[in-house]
Amino acid sequence: MNHPYHKIVLFGDSITQFSFDPLFQGFGASIANAYQRKIDVMNRGFSGYNTTWAIPILRQLLPTVEQQKQPAKIQLLTIFFGANDGALPISFQHVPLEKYKKNLEELISMVRSPSSPYYNPSLRLVLITPPPINEVQWKVVCEENGIQLDRKFETTRLYAECARNVGKEHKIPVINLWDEILDRAKEQNRDLSQFLSDGLHLSSLGNQTAYELFMEVINTHFPELHPDALEMELPYFRDIDPKNYLDALQFKLIQKE
Repeated sequence: MNHPYHKIVLFGDSITQFSFDPLFQGFGASIANAYQRKIDVMNRGFSGYNTTWAIPILRQLLPTVEQQKQPAKIQLLTIFFGANDGALPISFQHVPLEKYKKNLEELISMVRSPSSPYYNPSLRLVLITPPPINEVQWKVVCEENGIQLDRKFETTRLYAECARNVGKEHKIPVINLWDEILDRAKEQNRDLSQFLSDGLHLSSLGNQTAYELFMEVINTHFPELHPDALEMELPYFRDIDPKNYLDALQFKLIQKE
């Protein structure tokens, strides 16, 4: 099938995979709704995955330099890992902090390095920090699965800080979900459990926070990609001339092929 829309790709772990879940008003679904008939929002979340496993996956998701000649392009890529990397060493998902940093930089390098087969200087990148861990909630989940508590608030905080620093070093916007959820919880006198469905994944309120921060980053760093700055694909139905409609009903990107 021809692809008549540019794309935004949400790349991450289970928090991204679940971001289209209507039960929790997923942030990915909210983004897709904002961009309907303008840009396709693609969910490429992989539950339980860490940055080490993300590297070979991204190599398969990114178009090569040659493939980038196609009219439909990835306009923006989010990289949202750390919740699993920051698991304690007792978990096979654990990635040491320094390795996590190197992995994030390798993911970035795939897009930013001129020597990369996936080099794409026009592709916008956004990093997202893991959210806080609510140990009280997550301990219940671990006990139900017959395992030890495998994530700690303070440990995950270091991974969120690392993601922020990598973004700063490489001049990439960062959605600081860690600090924002903690700040909102304090300001609104809410418990973390109101932002997290199980101590790790986002609740409706957490997803709303992620969506609002995403749109803030777009508005601040990439205003040309804001939904309000984009035209809707194909004309409004009341503007179609019923007698002369063929020329009006042509997707622009397909016509460029």
